[in-house]
Amino acid sequence: MKFVYLLAFVTLAYSATVFAADCDPDSNGQPECNASNEGAISRNFFDPTHYWQCKDNVAVSVRCPDVTGFLASAGECVPWSEWKWTAPCPDVRP
Repeated sequence: MKFVYLLAFVTLAYSATVFAADCDPDSNGQPECNASNEGAISRNFFDPTHYWQCKDNVAVSVRCPDVTGFLASAGECVPWSEWKWTAPCPDVRP
């Protein structure tokens, strides 16, 4: 079980690093999907009630259930009482 957690952490850390390099805060956050990120989900910068999911090499906009918003740090839709706005792109400093 520890291996699963370690693998998830490494995957998230790698994704965050790649994402930070390509992040455009003026975009809607739509990812470029390919075989390597199939099934991946990411934040929609313009609409917190939706998120992006890569399916068959295409970014699909998925709506959260009613009364929820997508929380990027949790990687899922959460009740509005738990949702918190964060800047679209991580603060990357040289």
